[in-house]
Amino acid sequence: MVRITWAVGAGVLLGMGVVACGAAQAQDFPQRKPGLWQVEMTMPGGPMPAQQMKMCIDAATDVEMQKLGTNATQGMCTKPDIRRSGSTVTVNASCKMGETQTSTHAVTKFTGDSAYHTDVTTKFDPPMSGRGEQVMAQDGKWTGPCPADMQPGDVQMGNGMKMNIKQMMGGR
Repeated sequence: MVRITWAVGAGVLLGMGVVACGAAQAQDFPQRKPGLWQVEMTMPGGPMPAQQMKMCIDAATDVEMQKLGTNATQGMCTKPDIRRSGSTVTVNASCKMGETQTSTHAVTKFTGDSAYHTDVTTKFDPPMSGRGEQVMAQDGKWTGPCPADMQPGDVQMGNGMKMNIKQMMGGR
């Protein structure tokens, strides 16, 4: 669950690294520019190498990805504390995953509607998979219109694997 949340959820569902923290409302985050986004996640000292993905979004898909974060964490997380100050959104949340309590602090800084940087720190008590803390950084940038072979909701992982978030959400 944690590996999926970090590797896919953070990059795919919201593309901002805060989905792992809990439910965010659409109005809490600036809308991203429709088109193709290049997203890179790094976890210094973590078990995974840097991950890259591309995702094609439109306005509706961007909102749905935010809502998906809410559904994915329902029943596991308390309502997060979300604060927006200009182009910066700060999220603090607590979740319970089995016997482990997590606390997450995420700060996302937007550069207009075409780029963002997120820093996420999650603490695990007791440690999960031998780790008491996980740090992640994520950078997203708009690269232009979606190519002809991608439609809104399509995500292409760095290894070439392609999926569609809308289909994963039940065809909405």
